Amino acid sequence: MNTRIKIMMKGILAAVILLLAAGFVVAQTEPDPAIQEAKEETAVVYDLGRFFGYVHGMITEESAFALKADQKQEIIEVMEKIMATNRIEAKWAEETLEYLELEVLSAAQLMEVDRRAIEWQNNRETSGETEGGTGVPGSGAGAGTGTGPLSSYVAGGPFNPIVDDSKSIGQGFTALYEYLK
Repeated sequence: MNTRIKIMMKGILAAVILLLAAGFVVAQTEPDPAIQEAKEETAVVYDLGRFFGYVHGMITEESAFALKADQKQEIIEVMEKIMATNRIEAKWAEETLEYLELEVLSAAQLMEVDRRAIEWQNNRETSGETEGGTGVPGSGAGAGTGTGPLSSYVAGGPFNPIVDDSKSIGQGFTALYEYLK
């Protein structure tokens, strides 16, 4: 072969390698559709988890929103069910969150919890925060890598991010539980 053909062959080989590498990178960054669907489905689980952190902040920062004994007991019972649950389903989380908000909290307490939720969302959006580490489904560990809570959920395995003390969602949950006990 002449030198010109060898150079062309090397150039073609290099182009093929670059295209394959680019395809691999794109494949690694495109979210898995099953994970995307799980994020949407489990958003209410994360909402329920954040609820406990909002309640903790509310009752420790504002004495006007203190919980009555029966409210404390209802919340503790729900929290203990969560701690005993290996896999939290979205439907149960939605029903539980609705119960806590509409049946356990007073109207004033619910408004304060909602205010805190809105404030959290606004802060998250304005900071450009990624969702890793916040207890929210998103780009954090396991968001599309084949590991983590969402991958486990998709596979039918354990899923209880509410009690994960390595995330803020679990820290808020634990803080409220310890405060109420």
